[in-house]
Amino acid sequence: MTRSEHTYRLVCISGGAVSALNERRRQAERSSETRALLVHATVSLLQSEGFAGTTTARIARRAGVTTGALHHHFSGKDDLMIAVLDASTARVRSLLERGPTGAGAGFDARHLVDHLWQAYGDEAYWAVWEIIIGTRASEALHERVVEHRRNTVRSVVHPWIEQFVPSDRGRPDAIALFEFMLIAIRGLSLERFLHDDAAYFERHLGLLAEMIDARLSGLVDGCGRAAPLDPGANED
Repeated sequence: MTRSEHTYRLVCISGGAVSALNERRRQAERSSETRALLVHATVSLLQSEGFAGTTTARIARRAGVTTGALHHHFSGKDDLMIAVLDASTARVRSLLERGPTGAGAGFDARHLVDHLWQAYGDEAYWAVWEIIIGTRASEALHERVVEHRRNTVRSVVHPWIEQFVPSDRGRPDAIALFEFMLIAIRGLSLERFLHDDAAYFERHLGLLAEMIDARLSGLVDGCGRAAPLDPGANED
């Protein structure tokens, strides 16, 4: 084999490898797009038809794919429900990362409450409630849902809370209050099934912010640092 033939062969092999790599990337992108379509269709159906009415056949039809394609990406309805929860967690994580932080930003309870309302007060969160309520008759799936919530609190919510109270002093009380705030906001989101008056939610979010601000004022100072629980704690 001449040098030029050898070079040509290497170029062909290299070109083939690049083509194969590009094809794998395109396949991965198509797979990701299909999964996203299926999750979006599931959320849409949960909102409009409820948990019982969200079947794999309906999901596939709304996503514009075959049921075979659906089962290629998800084993069934249960896995799709967990995928919806994963998407909700990712959205909450993104909102928290872009939202107010405790690093020198000061503590503004109303800003915080309004920011969290973007995640939990949105209509898309109704799908999560449908899953939580709808899975109560399925012990195995409900346990997966409960464990998913625990993991979200541990991996997303707690680290975010701790930035506001970085010191161990006062942290347990602060974490309990932040968790209460999240519980209250999620509970208020259920009122969207009964009310569509923006002023109604504005009023209750304001009351919640005032309550949190008053209670946390002794735990977090104006710079987002943990404040001494005892005013005389540093006096010796």
